[in-house]
Amino acid sequence: MSTQDWYKLQEIAPGITAIGEPRYHQQNWSYLICGSDAALLFDTGSYYGDMAPVVASLTDLPLTVLPSHMHYDHLGNITAFERIVLPDLPVLRACEADGRVTPSDTLFLGDREDRTPPSFGVADWLAPGSMIDLGGRQLQLIHTPGHSPDSVSLWDAEAGILFAGDYLYDGALYAQVPGASLRGYLETAGQLGTLLPTDARILGAHGDAKDETSATAPTLDTTVLGRLMICLSDLMMGPAPAEGETLRANVQPGVDILVNSDAHGR
Repeated sequence: MSTQDWYKLQEIAPGITAIGEPRYHQQNWSYLICGSDAALLFDTGSYYGDMAPVVASLTDLPLTVLPSHMHYDHLGNITAFERIVLPDLPVLRACEADGRVTPSDTLFLGDREDRTPPSFGVADWLAPGSMIDLGGRQLQLIHTPGHSPDSVSLWDAEAGILFAGDYLYDGALYAQVPGASLRGYLETAGQLGTLLPTDARILGAHGDAKDETSATAPTLDTTVLGRLMICLSDLMMGPAPAEGETLRANVQPGVDILVNSDAHGR
């Protein structure tokens, strides 16, 4: 299958292109965000496509790559790019040795597809809350744990778009994987509810289309945050799942959250 056939491109707004993988079973969406001086690629997709030539066809601006978190399905093309930055978080600093970062098995979770954690250099460590200046476009880096302890999102205030990674999207939200935390999910939802204006758009990293022709970048509005907080509070006040059990709780039509005993109450 050619690179052109694997990826689906969607213009979200001027300077923002969603790069989808509708044939991948997790329907990943990565985002290329361009300013006047530089571009940033948020996530690098699965291992089944070659993303670098796609990005090169979309921009010739100096490119920085920032993964939303270290799970295997977001690092598929990470080593194809030169300039990689990471959020300055203790859990990620612990993965650094000899100037290179190799995600731990509990962060990478690559055994699900028999993947080996990549090793890559980090050009810069960015403090959570800091601004990324692309020239005429500012992105705020936000630590958004819940799905994973290293998860981050990007807030483009001028465009009114939150790039939420795996924290929030259409479909099943995974709070049943190692490192997930319902308490972290709830605290992040409160933080985002305070930060985002009511008319903001939330773009996630996974879709839930029934077929590839109808696949579009997963977009939610901010009303989901209030519903998510209610759902999380109810889950945390209720009985914990039995060991080995996974509960599915409905947040709103089309959005569920999966939780197990490890994440419950954490």
